[in-house]
Amino acid sequence: MTRSESTLPAPKDRRGIVQAKDKYRIEETEPPRSTKSPMVDKDEEPVERRATFLEVCWPTVFGIVLAILAVRLRAKVFDEWGDVGDRLVFPFVQLASRPELGLGDAGGGMASLMLRLQFPLTGLYASWSLRRNQRMSTTILQILFTYGIAAFVLWLLTAPGATHGM
Repeated sequence: MTRSESTLPAPKDRRGIVQAKDKYRIEETEPPRSTKSPMVDKDEEPVERRATFLEVCWPTVFGIVLAILAVRLRAKVFDEWGDVGDRLVFPFVQLASRPELGLGDAGGGMASLMLRLQFPLTGLYASWSLRRNQRMSTTILQILFTYGIAAFVLWLLTAPGATHGM
């Protein structure tokens, strides 16, 4: 057997030349459908399993449950970890109440709204991210990174000696 013969496809997979009225055309020959080959067709894409509703939306449901308990949760975090824990777990609430935003009296209402919306919005983002087939670890790292940036901004705003133009 020569080297070129070993690389040729099996005879059933070769193209056949058919002559019809002085014109040549190439016809693809396929194995019969009844035969099962151990090889997978390259044209067929693997079937993607669609995630169920609860597999994708559980972070939003969990965020809504946390929103119901947010006031008590914030009090517990403040009692256990103090101001540092409050900045790490509820950074958006504190950012919304900062005078640097220039909201005036609306800052208190914005902070209260943010207290109730922080966890559902985080859950919605996680659900959206999981719906796009992103890994759970990547989603968690993105959320932790966002919370870390907000906590860092709070640290910069509350640093001793920071006047911030005021």
